[in-house]
Amino acid sequence: MEEKLQMLHGPVAPEPCCECFNKTTGEFKDKGCAYTGNVPPVERLGIPPIHMNDGPQGFRENPFPGTTTAWPSSLTVAASWDLKAMGAWGDGMGKEFFAKGANIQLGPGACLARVPRNGRNFEYASGEDPFLGHELIQPVIKGIQQNNVVANAKHYVNNNQETNRGAVSEIVDERTRFEMYYPPFLGAAKAGLGSIMCSCE
Repeated sequence: MEEKLQMLHGPVAPEPCCECFNKTTGEFKDKGCAYTGNVPPVERLGIPPIHMNDGPQGFRENPFPGTTTAWPSSLTVAASWDLKAMGAWGDGMGKEFFAKGANIQLGPGACLARVPRNGRNFEYASGEDPFLGHELIQPVIKGIQQNNVVANAKHYVNNNQETNRGAVSEIVDERTRFEMYYPPFLGAAKAGLGSIMCSCE
């Protein structure tokens, strides 16, 4: 029971702190400081620990500012419509996550941009086009995951605005879901996506 609870709830995460990071060695006194979320291992069953970190545009630099690559946003790279560039972008982020000890990247973002003023549209590779999202997300997933880092497509589905996001109606008819919202996530699944983040809190 204790192992199950640890896997489902995880340990209490420590607050990120600059004092925890040794700039000379690149090591943390407390590994939990380096990541957005942690799940302890179950050594008895050979299950390794999970170290998650944000996000869709690369490794969240807290608590060690100045050590993370400033990658272009998902929407910026997607505007190239270049599958090779998308794959290289994913590969570069995957390498950095792996080098910093994270084994799950909380990204890429695959949502459809349906609300023009959504403050997180820049995170999503789909832009306004579900077909492009379907095609462009695949090389990103493969690029990340070829570095022994699990990609995490987010936020599944109908997550289109930050304003009042905890109470806004997300009721969408079935045809619209299948034609507009699902294709980017289907593309991610086709690419062998290892994990997915739900849209609700």
